[in-house]
Amino acid sequence: MAEFLVTDKLSLMVATAQLIVTFIFLILFYQEWRKQKRSKNEQFIPLALTIFFGFLFVSTLMTTYSNFFAGDTLLTILENTRIYFRLVVAFIIVIGGIIIFIAERIVRMNLHLNTRHLFLIYYLFVTITLTILITLGIEVFFGGNFIFSIPLIFLIGLFIYTLFKKTSGKIRKRMILVILGFGLFDMMVVQEIWYLLQNDFDVVFGLKNVVLIASILVGYGFWSVPSFTEFDWREKIRQLYILSPEGLCLFQQTIRIESVADKDLLGGSLMAVQSLMKEMIQSDQSLQVIDHGDAKIIFEQSPHAVVIMIADEDLYIVHHKLQQLLKEFEVLFGDVMYRWSGNLDLFKPFQPIVNKIFELKSEVISPKK
Repeated sequence: MAEFLVTDKLSLMVATAQLIVTFIFLILFYQEWRKQKRSKNEQFIPLALTIFFGFLFVSTLMTTYSNFFAGDTLLTILENTRIYFRLVVAFIIVIGGIIIFIAERIVRMNLHLNTRHLFLIYYLFVTITLTILITLGIEVFFGGNFIFSIPLIFLIGLFIYTLFKKTSGKIRKRMILVILGFGLFDMMVVQEIWYLLQNDFDVVFGLKNVVLIASILVGYGFWSVPSFTEFDWREKIRQLYILSPEGLCLFQQTIRIESVADKDLLGGSLMAVQSLMKEMIQSDQSLQVIDHGDAKIIFEQSPHAVVIMIADEDLYIVHHKLQQLLKEFEVLFGDVMYRWSGNLDLFKPFQPIVNKIFELKSEVISPKK
């Protein structure tokens, strides 16, 4: 085998980095899939990402081996038989299919569009048809790969709209990374399939720099997001309460005005919390949620307060925000609670913090007086 040139060494370094990155995210998303904190409805996304990075790792490993470590004779056999590279193409098609599957599923979940996986079916039909035509030596008109991508570009547009419409703050910034990564992957998948089928392997390896960047953007962006089915969490929260460890209501926030029609539910829930408070304090494990039919009573606890959110669903992101709320409460009132005399006006300055964390507008606010 000929000695590596400087460019070959740089390409090998990029390929090695790609292998390491994809393997790390493969393990991370597998662990995410195994976690129980995510709801059953969204388990498919960590699983799909696990499969995605698994296929990406294997295809990168195969192309790296054939390009850098296969002997001249073996490389000639691989190129002549085409079986090896067809397998790589098949892996890349699967990778692209998983990207389309994730994008379409998130759009369906949050925009309530029942596309019945039509985009995924279209993608598989087009890529498999193009692969067969080019393999048989039938020429496809120049630019056909871009024209056939127009429906998929439309899907990515809906995907981008969904991520921006349903997110805000830090999560939206992370979604920008996902959007950039998905866009790069979409372009690279189409181009890699095209150039592999055209026997232009040097161009394929020239694209590895972009694939590496896209892998990092997609992997980190998705891994850092607490939940995917909770983009519309604002529409699912009803009532917020902050209680003292003894069960006294320090602060109350009505988030959805129409949700307070069943006052017996709220009154009964608070009475149940007061009766459970002592057990919560004495127990090593704090109460997390009470399932009350169509309402979930979500709990988080700190040394000087218990926060309760009544919501439509037990949302992971709500737990996260309640924990943030408790941290702010402890900073402002932790020391004061030791000598608190029962004056509820003391907690009125906490209103802006509640508004900020739960992104509330002034017209929906009706704090406890």
